[in-house]
Amino acid sequence: MKLVVRFERHRSSIIINRFPALVGLLLALLILPAVSHPVYSATAVITNERSGDLLFMNESGDTTEVLPLCGRPRGMAQNKAEQVLYIACSDDGMVMEFDLNTKQPARIFTKLTGAMSLAVHASSNRLVVSNEGAAKATVLSTTTGEVLATLSTGHEPDGVAVTIDGGLIFVASENAGIVHVFDGTTYEPLKSIITNLRPRRLALRDKELWVSSEMGSRVEIFDTSSFDKIDEIVFAPRGFRSEQLTPVDILFDDTQTTAFVALGSANHVVIVDAVRREIVKYILVGHRPWGLGLTPDGSKLFVLNGLSDDVTIIDVQTKRPVRTSRTGLVPHSVEILH
Repeated sequence: MKLVVRFERHRSSIIINRFPALVGLLLALLILPAVSHPVYSATAVITNERSGDLLFMNESGDTTEVLPLCGRPRGMAQNKAEQVLYIACSDDGMVMEFDLNTKQPARIFTKLTGAMSLAVHASSNRLVVSNEGAAKATVLSTTTGEVLATLSTGHEPDGVAVTIDGGLIFVASENAGIVHVFDGTTYEPLKSIITNLRPRRLALRDKELWVSSEMGSRVEIFDTSSFDKIDEIVFAPRGFRSEQLTPVDILFDDTQTTAFVALGSANHVVIVDAVRREIVKYILVGHRPWGLGLTPDGSKLFVLNGLSDDVTIIDVQTKRPVRTSRTGLVPHSVEILH
């Protein structure tokens, strides 16, 4: 049998006389390619400190672009309103302002020895930079590039944080075992908070300061008004000694009810109930996780594995890894764009 199609001269339609089911199937096949390609709403941007580049990856874990960048790119901070990333280039002693629209450097802030971690306070147009090799932190104007203050710290400053109102600046010094507190207006030192061994990263939750203790196998929690220690969460996944637990990055979801902590040498990331301060689950990832990023809808967690040169993507709802993708050499930090 043959498919018969009859054209009528006086009508702008095609009348299919036979095999309507087959015609429907053919039309479906024609339409299918238009709807079969997924649309990704978020992009992960990753600094690779050994290969010196910036990698763009979609939500599914596919690399979409790799750009040569600078000497040892490490910490990043995003100004969403301005559509820029600030990127610490440690070996070059500078911070790069990277335009996300053009994917080109917009400005360079120099004379920032050992630039390590960054924090943006967008409402006051300030950027705080920890200078790992110089025992200080630098406060910059993102408008003029002017150095507003130099903050003296202990050796090897790493994590930095600024309160929402800009009134307090916190800087963690690894070797000193101290989190330094500075007035966000006068830049005067207010307090030296003594922590457990090697404080690395800082995260603010309401009136709480969470501090990862890399050699203390825990996160310590301090009150941001009194600066007193109010609690701690000690990590102890089965089969690991305490010295193998080296927590680094801390990340809260948008509700601040869930925290994620990268456990470094233990090759796990841990999900924490931030309200109850209880461990929910340990999840096995790659080798030496230390950087974390969460998609805007909170559905996927990107975990950078620094010594296996890859990223583990975790489905937050099921609390299971869904993919491991290659990065550049020694991925350090990740920011999620949308």
